[in-house]
Amino acid sequence: MGSVWMAGAAPGPAFPALRGEAAADVVVVGGGITGVMTALRLSEAGLKVVLLEARDIGGGNTGLSTGNLYALVSSGLHALARRWRDGEVREVVRLRAEAVDAIERLARLHAPDCGFARCPARIVVEREDADALESLQAEFEACREAGLAPGWDAAPPLPFPVARGLVVEGQAQFNPYLFVRGLAEALATRAAVHEDSPVTGLDASPGSVETPQGRVAARHIVLATHTPPGFNLVQAEMEVHREYGIAAPTDRPLPPGIHWVRDAGRSLRPYARDGRDWLVVVGEKHKTGEAEPGVRYRQRLLDYAAPRLGVQAPAFGWSAQQFQPADGLPYIGPSAHGNVWIATGFAADGLTWGAVAARLIADGILGQESEAARLLTPRRFTPLKSAPTWGRENAAVVRHLVADRLRDGEAARFADVPPGEGRLVEVDGRKYAVHRTDAGALRVLSPVCPHLKCIVQWNANERSWDCPCHGSRFDAEGQVLDGPALTPLERYELD
Repeated sequence: MGSVWMAGAAPGPAFPALRGEAAADVVVVGGGITGVMTALRLSEAGLKVVLLEARDIGGGNTGLSTGNLYALVSSGLHALARRWRDGEVREVVRLRAEAVDAIERLARLHAPDCGFARCPARIVVEREDADALESLQAEFEACREAGLAPGWDAAPPLPFPVARGLVVEGQAQFNPYLFVRGLAEALATRAAVHEDSPVTGLDASPGSVETPQGRVAARHIVLATHTPPGFNLVQAEMEVHREYGIAAPTDRPLPPGIHWVRDAGRSLRPYARDGRDWLVVVGEKHKTGEAEPGVRYRQRLLDYAAPRLGVQAPAFGWSAQQFQPADGLPYIGPSAHGNVWIATGFAADGLTWGAVAARLIADGILGQESEAARLLTPRRFTPLKSAPTWGRENAAVVRHLVADRLRDGEAARFADVPPGEGRLVEVDGRKYAVHRTDAGALRVLSPVCPHLKCIVQWNANERSWDCPCHGSRFDAEGQVLDGPALTPLERYELD
């Protein structure tokens, strides 16, 4: 069904695919909010910039996000404060608040149709549960310690009953796809912007990236790709999740704002489109490559929203990838190679972190250092803060590398794969990733992810093959949807 942010958008300019050789001061890989804002900052500073996007500008995780902007973090400032000192948490909030301000300025200048508007953020609980209320109290205190001005909302203006809520004013919402498209049009007047240009190779030493039809040589390479393509040490420090969203018309519109229902694990927000009120519901997070068999996650979101908000059937449905950092903060800055810059580990807060990353990476390339850059550097060493996540993720990788190879296939014959579904089929001791189209045609692929050689799993919600080791995803034809894999699944032709 696709994202509500991209539906009905007026067609913008198409940016040509890269063909042939190009040279630049900086090549930015990734056309989401991080990449476009970084490229715009650097081009405005006078550097020669080339931006490469694998598919269409804004159509990746930026266009599959919530459209929410906030100085808080969705996992809770209280959770962050358990790992980091008070001054560091205050710095996080300051950086994120300034990033929202930067987005507002750019929206007014380059994307006035993106609907940027200030609004409150609410965290509410539905149940009179002692643990939930205690958690809300702890979050209130953490917000105050971080320099925000939280307030108690004894009767939150929601069209369904809640027990209690806190509110932080001055946050924001917009259409992220229209925002990034507007910025890309402005960028194209001063830099080279290319769509349909997936990176298939990267060599840090000479500073070059390759696409199917071209190559860019540059002094600096910025990987604004949500996770670094290929192999990078930070991949071992992140848990990868998918989360789902729906948008449906409603006759019980929500008040303006970001509404987190903490005990239900749901994010709600209103959206006005085509003269109608819409409800956006996000939730049902699970580890990538570990979707529960038979579970329809978007249906669960609808089942939650229908009795509370009067929605019937969603007109839009989507999902997005999240990379959860081991110590709670993203990795932004130079990687092991000083000329390669990365921005990853944004968890569920990517729009605002993307704007933070654009500022820090641009400043770093221009030779400006800051305490913020030192706080978020990918080179930091935080073993005590990172140990629980690092241990879980790497134990999971080992488990999938070994156990998934020993596990029997889900079917013994290609004929057992029903239309519209995918199965791991084992024939004569060899596994295949098999999808049958709605029309009955078979697509037979290698189930081995080319990144780390784990076995992919079928995600019926997305009709994709998802890797449980570091989150690479492939469509039913085997083409890369999400990195870090650079190459598709091997395809077998049936005789």
